[in-house]
Amino acid sequence: MSNPNYQPVIRTPDQRLRVFVSSTLQELAEERSAAREAIAKLRLAPVMFELGARPHPPRELYRAYLDQSHIFIGIYWQRYGWIAPGETLSGLEDEYRLSDDRPKLIYIKAPAPEREPRLKELLDQVRSDDRASYKPFTTAAELRELIENDLALLLTERFEAAQPVEIDAAPATPRRRHNLPAPPTRMIGREAELATARELLLRNDVNLLTMTGPGGAGKTRLAIEAASGLCDHFAEGVFFVALAPTREPNLVPAVIAQTLDVRETIGGQPVLEALKEYLRNKRMLLLLDNFEQVVSAAPLIGELLEACPHLKVLVTSRVTLRLRGEKDLPIPPLALPDRTQPLAMASLSQYAAVQLFIQRALEVNADFTVTNATAPAIAEICQRLDGLPLAIELAAARTKVLSPQALLARLERRLEMLRGGPRDLPVRQQTLRDAIGWSYDLLDEPAQKLFRRLSIFVNGWTLEAAEEVCNAAGDLDVDVLDEMEALLDNSLLYSSESQGELRFAMLGTIHEFAYERLVESGEERALRWCHAGYFLELAEAAEPHLLGAARQLWIERLEIEHDNLRAVLAWSRTPPGDLETGLRIAGAIRWFWFFRGYLSEGRNWLESMLAGWVDTEALIGLEPYRAKALGASGGLAWTQGDMEIARVRLEESIALYREIGDQARLAQMLMFRGLWQLSAGNLTAARDQLEESLRMLHTVGEKWLEAFGLDLLGDAIAMSGDLAEARSRYEQSLTIFKALNDTWGIGLALNSLAGIAWFQDDHGRACELYSQSVALAREVGDRWTVVRPLLGLLDASWHQGDFSQAKALAVETLTLCRDLGALSGLLLSLGGAAGLFTARNRPDVAARLLGASDALGDRIGFVTFALDRLRTERNLAEARARLEEAAFKAAWVEGQALTPDQAIDYALREVERV
Repeated sequence: MSNPNYQPVIRTPDQRLRVFVSSTLQELAEERSAAREAIAKLRLAPVMFELGARPHPPRELYRAYLDQSHIFIGIYWQRYGWIAPGETLSGLEDEYRLSDDRPKLIYIKAPAPEREPRLKELLDQVRSDDRASYKPFTTAAELRELIENDLALLLTERFEAAQPVEIDAAPATPRRRHNLPAPPTRMIGREAELATARELLLRNDVNLLTMTGPGGAGKTRLAIEAASGLCDHFAEGVFFVALAPTREPNLVPAVIAQTLDVRETIGGQPVLEALKEYLRNKRMLLLLDNFEQVVSAAPLIGELLEACPHLKVLVTSRVTLRLRGEKDLPIPPLALPDRTQPLAMASLSQYAAVQLFIQRALEVNADFTVTNATAPAIAEICQRLDGLPLAIELAAARTKVLSPQALLARLERRLEMLRGGPRDLPVRQQTLRDAIGWSYDLLDEPAQKLFRRLSIFVNGWTLEAAEEVCNAAGDLDVDVLDEMEALLDNSLLYSSESQGELRFAMLGTIHEFAYERLVESGEERALRWCHAGYFLELAEAAEPHLLGAARQLWIERLEIEHDNLRAVLAWSRTPPGDLETGLRIAGAIRWFWFFRGYLSEGRNWLESMLAGWVDTEALIGLEPYRAKALGASGGLAWTQGDMEIARVRLEESIALYREIGDQARLAQMLMFRGLWQLSAGNLTAARDQLEESLRMLHTVGEKWLEAFGLDLLGDAIAMSGDLAEARSRYEQSLTIFKALNDTWGIGLALNSLAGIAWFQDDHGRACELYSQSVALAREVGDRWTVVRPLLGLLDASWHQGDFSQAKALAVETLTLCRDLGALSGLLLSLGGAAGLFTARNRPDVAARLLGASDALGDRIGFVTFALDRLRTERNLAEARARLEEAAFKAAWVEGQALTPDQAIDYALREVERV
């Protein structure tokens, strides 16, 4: 049968369709290779300029090839391409213009921070061409998949109608009957979940698979993708059943029947029985979407599966069906960049959450680019949105009018910001609030009450905390555990295990929704008091254990609850909060802040609590808490090298404890003042106060503090030059700490004994002891105390010729002190690193670092301890001996002019060069 509109075309010898690929050559070499593979996989012929006959003039060549091609593919990134002499267009744009009415598949690579203006103009033309399909991509592998899928779709649905050419291509697999919605965009990420879903649905022992997850997690999209790849495995088809509009569970069979065109006859079988009869021998997959609001219809699905042995059901829901044989596949958020790791722009695209943001941003703003300036903001946006696909898509839509930095600044109120999704989505998916509200509305009243009350917690809670805080008034009249299980089932909570205990939490976006409901309920004020009381009790229970063998267990527990403790501290210092609660918590967890290296944060909290008492009468009865906070603030100030503030706070604490008559606390403060005197170089005063403190501590039986004081006394004695007597005090300290089984204290004493070994030139023994001390400090997570043994190990390492380890240790100590904001530690690190440079014949660098260390010591009034000072003096003598006096003085002066940040940066740069 002839067709009057038929136009003959030039055929390739193998009679295959020809696909012309247009792109720049060098910058897209990998992508061109991927395109060639995708085209060849479908048994089509790739037509690529670099494969052609080179002797022909270029324009004539690509014109000829275009004339003989059936489909045009354009791949564009940053370059517009070469413009031949006498021409006004590049070959790239000319090829696009010459493609005429051929089907066009256009792919635009992102990010493209250096896209040339002429290419931007061309892409604007492409987007206005209704004959062209264009999509963004980020990697060659992604492009390969896009081209393969788009060509397959074009061949099956468009090409025959657009150009009725008789071809003898490989016979296509017959398309199975299905009604799956065509996804408007390519799915990003989810490779593991997709593979798992398909593998489970093909297993003989699985006939029901439920994808669960919170609203906006992308369950429907993933389920459609999984089902679409299984059409060939179900002879009678794959069918999508939309249950979102259905609220009546008894109507579920009717909705399924309507989808399958199974009609109930008047006076005939009930619809469920008609369905069973219809499906009994059929190999079919049903995708039941949004089952959560009709979950009580689950037994009906169970009946259907029991009656139909070849039927399989894929369900998306925020709650499982709880049927026998059901497989639950939780759908987690998309992969996110790790906040603890440095962010590199080049690695952004490996994270699915970031890929999704970029792709959706390009769809609404073709000029969207990722740069070094915007990359951190994009990563932070995705993290703030918990990797939820719906939230990310709604945020990316805002890039039409907001830069990533501006968008990030507005995300403090996420739910207000994330609205205005595509109009062809269900209403509940057009804003994130509606998506979460969909789940909330399905809860009964007690579950709703508990859900909103749980938002008082920050970053998680235990079952015990939920019972104590959320039902303090006993008004829930339900079992909290049962209700939390219901919230878990509805994907409004998630659980994880920490320290052998189950913890619960909400995603940030869900937490914000729940907190809004709490404020609306009028219950927030009373709940704040319950929350504060619970964590005050926890802090004061932890306090006595922070100086003992159980320290690590309690430190970890406080670390887990740190965000809750911060929330209580913030509440307590602002009316109508309770300042006493904040003062007591801050004093109780002072050692936690020290051991974990939260030096600045701890000082800020303590000072804000101390500053809040403008009414002295209100302090009556609270003097012990105030004295404790004063001493804690002074101790942390000393750690950071803020010597004058440390002196003032310690003196205030001592005076208050003398007034109260608390001998044990007074002895502790006298010990800290002795430590301050030691750091200031006042050896006689330091030794007197430390010995007085030790007598008092021995009397009151404070063994841990006595062991600590002995170590400090050893430092004072060592600074006077008596190393043998100092070692005796260190050994006494070690004996007590071992008796107490205190890991931190043992590490402290070992560090001191390692210093003695080092100065006796026993570097092997020193290295062994320093290594043990470092390991013990790391075991307890002490980021401050680990600095001194790290420096000792650094010194011992280069003395033994292990310069690789010495370099790594220098970088670690310098970076650690910078991160902690510990000026006293930085002073030690600069002086300690100097030895590495003298050993590597860079005395000029050593002299600069020693000059910077000396200037910093003068500025903060800090004198290094005996063993650290002796090490610095040796390094100084060695650097001076290796340089001419004028060169040494010049380098010293240059070092003294450096700020602490400049000194760190300089030291780190030079370490990399030795």
